[in-house]
Amino acid sequence: MKKDFIVFVLIVFGFVGVSCTSTGYNTQSGAAIGAGLGALAGQIIGRNTTGTLIGLAGGALLGAIAGNAVDQTEMNKRLDSMESRAYAAPDPYLEAPPGKWVQVPGQWVGGKWVPTHKVWVPVNP
Repeated sequence: MKKDFIVFVLIVFGFVGVSCTSTGYNTQSGAAIGAGLGALAGQIIGRNTTGTLIGLAGGALLGAIAGNAVDQTEMNKRLDSMESRAYAAPDPYLEAPPGKWVQVPGQWVGGKWVPTHKVWVPVNP
């Protein structure tokens, strides 16, 4: 009876944890899913409260690490796509008026981060 109750509580905890974190970051979702699976595995392997708690902690840690890795990959993809379409690169085949392209370092402008980009600086003839 006690074993069935613990399994039921772990399953409910898993569903509640996943539903609460499904709209957030993958780090939180990974930690919740890992905690539920780790606690379940700890209970199956150890058949006691200590095994369940160790499994819960280990699963939460591993799930958070895996979710954070996914978050970092998604952020890098988003930043790469922003850089490629946000600013036009100089076209070497067009004849441009007198001037030169200058590299502007990334900076905060109006509360938003503007990444490093090139701008055309005209020169008076």
